[in-house]
Amino acid sequence: MPDLANWRPYKKHVQGGLREGNFLNGQFILLCAGPPFFSQLSLPGALASNLVYPIGLTQNIALSQNKAISRIFEIGSDRSYFISGRSVGQLSLGRVVYHGPSLLRALYAYYDSTADQGAEEFAIRPLIGANNVGMQPFMTNGNLDAAGNTFKQGLHTVKIPPGYDNMFLNLASDLFSQPLGLMLIFKDNEENTIAVVYLDQCYVPQHSLAVDSTGLIIQESVGIQYEKMVPVKLTQLDLVKGLLDDITVTNAEGTV
Repeated sequence: MPDLANWRPYKKHVQGGLREGNFLNGQFILLCAGPPFFSQLSLPGALASNLVYPIGLTQNIALSQNKAISRIFEIGSDRSYFISGRSVGQLSLGRVVYHGPSLLRALYAYYDSTADQGAEEFAIRPLIGANNVGMQPFMTNGNLDAAGNTFKQGLHTVKIPPGYDNMFLNLASDLFSQPLGLMLIFKDNEENTIAVVYLDQCYVPQHSLAVDSTGLIIQESVGIQYEKMVPVKLTQLDLVKGLLDDITVTNAEGTV
C-alpha cells in the first residue's frame, strides 16, 4: 500500500507500478457524434458502432468544466464555509476541412428530416444508421391524432438551410437550435479502454472557419456547451494499484 514510509526519492518513483511504454495520447482518443441523449443509443453494455459517427481530421479537443462555489465568511471569525452550486461544461474542437462532411455537418450526422419534407422545408439526410435511413425514434412520420388531424412525430423539420450536401456553414439555421450528443473514447496504445463519456444535449453557440493566403489548410473550430456528462461503463483497464511499488532491487544492503 502506498504510504509515506515507502517514499524513497533517490530510488523510487512516487507513482510506481506503471508499465513502461504503456500510455495515452491523441492517437488513441476518438470523438463521435450521435443523438442528443446517451439513453437513446440503447447500448447493452457495448458500443453500438452504427449509432455514432466518428469525426476524423480533428486537430485539437479541449474539454473544461466549471462549478459554482460560494464562499461565506462570518463576522467574528477568520474562518469560512463553502457552498457548492451547479457545474457547467463546455468543449471546443478544431478540424481541418479536407474532403467530405464539414464539421457542422458531421456533428449533426444523426439528423433525419427527410420523411416529412415539405415545399418550404429543408431535407437533412443522416450520415449514420442502417443504410443511412436515420435512427428510430428520430425519423419523422405523419400520424393522425384522436381528432383525425395529421401531426408530426419525431425531429424538427428544418426551415432555414444550414448549407448543402457536405458543407454546413449557416449557424443561423434552425437546425442548430436542435441538440446533438458527443461521445469521447479514451484508449491506451495497447487499445485497452481507459474511459468513455457521452455528452448529453450539446449545442453549438460558436463556429469559425479560418484560412490565410500562405496557408495550406482550412481549419474549422466550434465551441460547444453540453447539459450533462454521462460516464459509460465498459470493459476497462483495471485500476492501477501499488503506486509506490516498483521492481524490487536487491543489493548488498538488502532489498530497496
